[in-house]
This record gives sequence, structure tokens and C-alpha cells, in this order.
Amino acid sequence: MKTIFTQLTICAAALLSLTTLSLAQTQTTEKAAPKAAVMATKKAPKAAKTTKAEAGMVALNKATAKELESLPGVGPAIAERIVAYRTEQGKFSELSELMKVKGIGEKKLAQLRPHLTLD
Repeated sequence: MKTIFTQLTICAAALLSLTTLSLAQTQTTEKAAPKAAVMATKKAPKAAKTTKAEAGMVALNKATAKELESLPGVGPAIAERIVAYRTEQGKFSELSELMKVKGIGEKKLAQLRPHLTLD
């Protein structure tokens, strides 16, 4: 009889431990859920950086080569050619003059036009 009573006590203690553990896990999950939502909000992806060209206009007759590189489809080589052309020929009087720069054709000019001003 004593052995059965001991076994019942052990089983009851084990059951109580499991119930307590389950309850603790539930409470931890409930507490963690709002924190997880806050963490997800904090770790939300940042908006992509906007280039000067996307944020506003680039002044073709004043822009540095680096600023010109912020334009879509303009890399260091084309940017340097634009600056060189401007230095040799003077300021651009029309955006269409850009087609005189090697590497800029009608398609590229159409792509650049919304991002450029003369001054």
C-alpha cells in the first residue's frame, strides 16, 4: 500500500510539474507576442535611398560628375564625358544637345529628360 501511495504521489507531482510548465510556456508566449510585434516593426526594411535625380532635378550645366552619376543609366564614363563636353563647348542650351555626348542617344536622353534642368 505504501508503494502505491508513493507512486501516486510521484505521478501527481509529475503531472503538477507538467501543468505548471505548460502554463509558464503559455504566459511566456503571450508576453513575447507583443514584444515580437514591436521587434518586427523595428526591423521593418528601410526605404531605399533616393538619389538626387529621384528626389529632384539635376542641373545639367552645374552638376559635378558625381552628381551626374546619380542619374539613371549614367555611369562614371558618361558623367565625365558630359562634364568634358560642357567644359569644351560651353553650357548646354538645350537638353537635346546631350545627344552630342558619346554614349547618349535618343533612348538615354528620354530616360534622363525627367531628371534634368539646364540650370
